[in-house]
Amino acid sequence: MSKLEEKIIQKGQSIIESINLSAKHESEALKHRLIEEAKADLEVQLHKAQQKAKAQVEQAKQEGIRALRDEVAISKQQLIESIFTALKEELKHLNKEDYFNYVVRSIQNQAIDKTEEIQVNKKEYAMYQSILTTKKGDLVEADLLNQKLGKDYQLKLSHTPAQIESGFMLVGKLYDLNFSFENLLESLTKKYEKTIYEALN
Repeated sequence: MSKLEEKIIQKGQSIIESINLSAKHESEALKHRLIEEAKADLEVQLHKAQQKAKAQVEQAKQEGIRALRDEVAISKQQLIESIFTALKEELKHLNKEDYFNYVVRSIQNQAIDKTEEIQVNKKEYAMYQSILTTKKGDLVEADLLNQKLGKDYQLKLSHTPAQIESGFMLVGKLYDLNFSFENLLESLTKKYEKTIYEALN
């Protein structure tokens, strides 16, 4: 082999080694860049997944709080309703003296003509008749009640039935006053429902 040929081979070998070295460096750089890009992409995906999971946990938490709040509100409402239902039953089972006192107290503070008629439902008429008057008839003076209420009262007990479940109506020339237990309970509910609700907190 001639010296020229040796030089050409050496030169070629050097070029090959240079190319191999350059390719190796580029390959390493590419590999490094791809790894870094993959890591960055993975971190972005991981961050998104964490944010999504956090949002889902927060949503579940809020839904749980709302559901619990709704459940508590329903329970409170049911308890309040049971209180007023029990009160209604208690009112229905008053003794005669308590019924009489209820009528007296209900009328005492009213600005009325004092000549009105008292009407009650059909099934309670006999009981009211026994506590309000000593007389019999379709429209009789409520003498026992008038005596208790004092001077100028000339109230009468009517045999005409009132369209109420319990309690009584005071029927006047211009307007009627409703003293049914249903009306009383409705008034008490409006007045105290919020107070009871807040007390249950």
